[in-house]
Amino acid sequence: MKLKIWYAMFGAFISTGMVTTLYFWLGISWVSLATVTVLCVVGYIAGSLSASSSTVVSAFGELMRGFLLGMNAASNAFLGSTLLSSVIGSDAALSVGIALGLLNLLAVIGPVSQSEVYQFALGWLTWVMPMSWLVIALGLVFLIFSAFLTIITGGKVEYLRVQALRMDWKTGTTFVRGGLIANLNYLDTAFNMGNFSFVDAKSNDWHIDHEAGHTLNLAAFGSVFHLIGAFDENVLGRGHQALAERIADSNSCSGGSNIPMWI
Repeated sequence: MKLKIWYAMFGAFISTGMVTTLYFWLGISWVSLATVTVLCVVGYIAGSLSASSSTVVSAFGELMRGFLLGMNAASNAFLGSTLLSSVIGSDAALSVGIALGLLNLLAVIGPVSQSEVYQFALGWLTWVMPMSWLVIALGLVFLIFSAFLTIITGGKVEYLRVQALRMDWKTGTTFVRGGLIANLNYLDTAFNMGNFSFVDAKSNDWHIDHEAGHTLNLAAFGSVFHLIGAFDENVLGRGHQALAERIADSNSCSGGSNIPMWI
C-alpha cells in the first residue's frame, strides 16, 4: 500500500485552520480542549471506517490521517507556547510552540515520517509535547507502581517482579518486562503507554518495533487518539484491525494490512 500524501496534507491544512481558529476564539480552556477531544473521536471513527480495506489506502482515509495529525500539531503548538510563556517569555515560547507544531506536522509526509532520523527526534520529543502528557504520565505511574511492588516484596513474588528493563534508543521508549501492570495483560503480550511499554513475563518477545510504533503514534496523534485506539483494539475487539494498531504495525513490518506511515 502507498500513502496518498496530498490528501493527507489537505486534511492537515483543514484541521490546523480549524484548531487555530478555535484557540484564537476561545483561548486555552476546557471548552476548547473538549472540542478538540470530540473532533479527535469523530476523526478517528471516520478514519477507521475509511480504512476498512486491507489492500489499499483510501483518499478519504488519508484525508482523515492528515486531519488528526494537523489537529494534534496545532494543539501542541498552542499549548506548548501558552505553558512556556510565563517561564521564558511570550516570544521565545511562541517560537518553541511553532517548532513543536511543525515537527509534529511533518509526520503527514510519508518520506519524512519513514525516516529514522525524524522518528528519533519525534520519539524523544514526545516528552515535551503537551498532547502526549496524559498517556506518558499514566505510563510513568504504572512503572513506579510496578517498581514499588517489586521492592516491597523483595522481588520474591514472581507475578509482581519486574524482571528486566530495555531501551529502544531509536524512539526513546523504555520497555518493562514483568511486574503487576505488564502481567495483567490478558493477551500475555505487551502494551504501550507512550515512552513506556510493558511486556508480559509470559511473552516470548519484547515486541519492540510494534510498541515503539505506538510511541510514534502518540507523538503524532496525541493521547486521545492513543486511548481511543486502545478502546478500539480491546473493548470493541478489533485487534490488529484497529486504526491505531494498523499504523503502529508499520513500524514492525512492511506490507500486510498496515497503514505504511512509519516504514
